[in-house]
Amino acid sequence: MNLLAIDIELNQLNNSPKIIEIGAVAFKSHNGLIIDTFHTYVDPKEPITDFIVNLTGVTDEKVKGSPSIKEAYFLLEEFHRKHKCFVNPVVWGSGVRNDSNSIWKEADVEEPNFMGFRVIDAKTLYQSLCLYQNSKVKSGLNGSCSRIGIGWDDKYGVSHGALADAYNTYRIWYHMIGEFGKSFAADKNKI
Repeated sequence: MNLLAIDIELNQLNNSPKIIEIGAVAFKSHNGLIIDTFHTYVDPKEPITDFIVNLTGVTDEKVKGSPSIKEAYFLLEEFHRKHKCFVNPVVWGSGVRNDSNSIWKEADVEEPNFMGFRVIDAKTLYQSLCLYQNSKVKSGLNGSCSRIGIGWDDKYGVSHGALADAYNTYRIWYHMIGEFGKSFAADKNKI
């Protein structure tokens, strides 16, 4: 089964943040082999705030001439379909506004979200592990990678870059599922 890990970066000019970058990693769930990556800037049709430029490195110049959010949605849908990914993506955090639903809502397309309305939330798995160990629960993606012993991999950049965050979300999910999978396989053989 192939999975898609996604991440977005947002411009926060007002109360309705707009997507400025989308990153995704398609990978094989059973062995972690990366199949392909997807990255696009998105033109929000508004100036990017200094705070967001400093946080993400995304500038007005980088988004100028980039696809609209609707165009980016369809490019991501094509990528998802091309690699026959499981409907629900892997994300880091799925609160009130998860990345999959944010892309679909902002694109304002008439079709149902091709990624469904559920997500595989790596952050919830990580926090569950912390709760089980009675340890600190709050941690960002970068810190969480360090806490579980895999560290941040900067192959696709630093944190708060959509592709770098999608890639490290995939890594943390695969690492944790791999550890759980060993126990699951052992328990399954006892039945």
